[in-house]
Amino acid sequence: MNLTPDIATRLPSKKRRAHPPKKQQAGRPTATELERRKATVLQVATELFVEHGYSATSLVDIAKSAGVATRTLYHHFGDKEAIFRDVIYARDSEEAVPRPIVQSGDTLFNALRRAADYAYAVTYRARSIGLMRLMIAESNRFPDFMSSVATSIFARFRANLRAVFDGLEAGGLIPAGDHARSAELFSDLVLGSHPIMTYTNWNATPPTAADLDERVATYILGRFGSIAHRSSRSRVAKLPKQVGAAP
Repeated sequence: MNLTPDIATRLPSKKRRAHPPKKQQAGRPTATELERRKATVLQVATELFVEHGYSATSLVDIAKSAGVATRTLYHHFGDKEAIFRDVIYARDSEEAVPRPIVQSGDTLFNALRRAADYAYAVTYRARSIGLMRLMIAESNRFPDFMSSVATSIFARFRANLRAVFDGLEAGGLIPAGDHARSAELFSDLVLGSHPIMTYTNWNATPPTAADLDERVATYILGRFGSIAHRSSRSRVAKLPKQVGAAP
């Protein structure tokens, strides 16, 4: 079909019809950015729950403090109860305090004194204190959930202490025995009433170094007898070399 020149000039050419290149869709965070936002939300939510309690903290408060939209919280976390559970689960799974271990050359007293330091480091961490107070305050609202989390926390804590007694036996410093029971008695004697006094804010003063020394020495005497007590600061652990370890 032939077109007159004036009509042809009015028709758009293929070049003029071309669309500009599509821009990359904005507003969609990367996986790294998404994880960073989730971590920020959990940190902010933890601080708000600890400071104000569950009832006095709203999703709007969390969203505003975290710098995200409320709908973002619903999308990635769910409702307030779901965020609260995530906060407590994070407390259960974290282990910021290094576990105590027995090394060759340790004495019985030094190894257990280090275990006592570990026990108090866990007890007196500011984050631990705040979250334990929160768990106690909300235990009536979430009884089964709080019970399961608390059981998990203390089971891991006791397991870390039991590993110390396993190491002491391997190093020849204590006899074979019920090390789970030894760990239970050790934590009860060393910590005493300090955790509950701290979590209730009746008396949050940490024990002195001399007090911990006395508690550890008393434990050794009561659990392992006078012979072990007399040699507890002189006899050293001799752990077997691990397979493949450098000479």
